[in-house]
Amino acid sequence: MQKLGDKKLSRSVSTKLTVDDYELCRRIARDYYIKGKIKSPSVSELTRLILTRLLDAHRDPMGPQDAYHPKSHRFVRS
Repeated sequence: MQKLGDKKLSRSVSTKLTVDDYELCRRIARDYYIKGKIKSPSVSELTRLILTRLLDAHRDPMGPQDAYHPKSHRFVRS
């Protein structure tokens, strides 16, 4: 079982992407790795960062700062 800091990582999330979107994620992951924002240049690491930030925003006691709007596939201010 992997760990992230003091937290055990025990669940997986999976999705399907277009080839173009996956390649874009790979480029973004590489850029984030070079800038030191993630520890490895992988799509998995980028995905973990994105989900962690989204979940942290919803754990905030002040409530979520933005919300995902499924029809437009965008985040909107609440």
